[in-house]
Amino acid sequence: MTSASLKGSLEIDPNRVGRPRFDPYQRLLGRFYEQLFLLHALGQTRGSHTPLSFDVDVRQAKSRRFLQNLCYICDFRKGGSTCTAIGLEELDTYYNFCVASNRETDKIVAFLHTALDTLRAITHPVGTGHVYSESQFATRCIKFASERVDEEKRCLRRYAKDCLSKLSGHIAASGKLTISLFSRINRSNSLDLVAWLNTAMNFDDNFALCNFAHDNRHSSLVKELERRGVKEETGLNPTSKRSCFIMMRHYIGRLAHHIRASSELIQDTEELRHVLDNYAVCPIYAPPAVPTPICDSHVNLRGILNRMFKKNSEDKDSLKEGLLHLHKVAGIFDTFIRQYNGSTLEVHAELQVLEYFWKLRKTFAGEDRFIACSKPACFCCELYFKYHPARVMVSSSHRKIWTKWSPPNVEQLDRKCPTAMQQRNIVNKMTETLREQVFSHVIQCVPSKRWHPDSITNITDTRGPSFGSYSLEISDETPGTLPSIVLGFQRNRRAIFTNTEVSGNIDTAPDFDGISDPENGGVSLSGYT
Repeated sequence: MTSASLKGSLEIDPNRVGRPRFDPYQRLLGRFYEQLFLLHALGQTRGSHTPLSFDVDVRQAKSRRFLQNLCYICDFRKGGSTCTAIGLEELDTYYNFCVASNRETDKIVAFLHTALDTLRAITHPVGTGHVYSESQFATRCIKFASERVDEEKRCLRRYAKDCLSKLSGHIAASGKLTISLFSRINRSNSLDLVAWLNTAMNFDDNFALCNFAHDNRHSSLVKELERRGVKEETGLNPTSKRSCFIMMRHYIGRLAHHIRASSELIQDTEELRHVLDNYAVCPIYAPPAVPTPICDSHVNLRGILNRMFKKNSEDKDSLKEGLLHLHKVAGIFDTFIRQYNGSTLEVHAELQVLEYFWKLRKTFAGEDRFIACSKPACFCCELYFKYHPARVMVSSSHRKIWTKWSPPNVEQLDRKCPTAMQQRNIVNKMTETLREQVFSHVIQCVPSKRWHPDSITNITDTRGPSFGSYSLEISDETPGTLPSIVLGFQRNRRAIFTNTEVSGNIDTAPDFDGISDPENGGVSLSGYT
């Protein structure tokens, strides 16, 4: 690989480059996105899913859960276009629900008004009146989220059919053999599961289906789904398809949470009565995103490495050799270049709320710096909050890279402008973190993490964390593939590559839902002083 370029891919060592990047903002963003795209090419998932924690006093926990569930019921479309973030502002005479969405702010604001008015009107009478109120509120929420529920129902039916196909084979095989008591019990469980799956996949009414999922989410049959799924996935490599039994459980959890979220909102109104008695809803509209990254003549391997390391660095040569090898076996430079596709970038909902509170010096209710969001944070949001001077912390992140992520645009990177200098400092720190991850992945043989879903299903696992607690929400940025690079590069150990067998594609296509939604992760944020 000594040629100046690789056809249709990233140039390696060009003979000449164009005019320098004179604009300091262009230089700043160019360095950031080349590291983001390179790390994405090495593997989208950068770590394990971090859990959402409400490890605070009871009143604060209920307030946070209330905001979290409000975001959830407002997120009406599967994917990321309706991802919703809310910060609760405290004023002298009332409270402000400051709400942002990736793209559908006006529709979400209108529904949030309706939902809050309904919650304020519910007085928690005993007996049937309370049940009726909960049922009516859940029905209203599910109707608003009909696009999401319809898609979740379609996915559930698909995986139910896959489960039935596998179970029918097991039942047929066991019926032909003289089997043990354990096998007879297993066959009986299979028959029960078949009947249950047929029931689950034949609901037409969305409320009835969500109610069924909620009633059954902790049932022995859902536990049987998890048991079979875990058994199927034991020992499989990171690129293997997810078990249809695990997937079926995911969608039971997603559908069930439509009931659970509305119920918890009603439960928590007592603690939030002082807020609901005097509130307003304030829409936040997305600021302009930064310009789309351009693949100019400076985007070449030599230039990227020069911007990562000092001159004559041994690490630079080692990283170059490792990256060249990974391209040879997995085509990472092709994946890298494809990210420069001219797609419009987006400022995620949680960043909109953060910057709104920060720039206008808003006061969080109860001095609790918490921004709720309907989805966990993407990796870039996690880093942005980590390095932001507002001193908020990410309480939940799926730690995956979305290449259409953007910080808010600044007009000019002027040293006299505090906002511009603040963003420069944040983006520089983010870029350094991305560089360290690229280096660790390639040089120190840090393997790619197994792909995991973005969102949690909210089926509580009393035994502790489980991968079965997550739901699969995919998007146009979810590769139709799962990260499979488990290679690294060690200095002076070229021989480790000699007999490596890797597919020509860095990823292997998973058995997904056949949809392409713009998933843009959200974040739940808790602040500290």
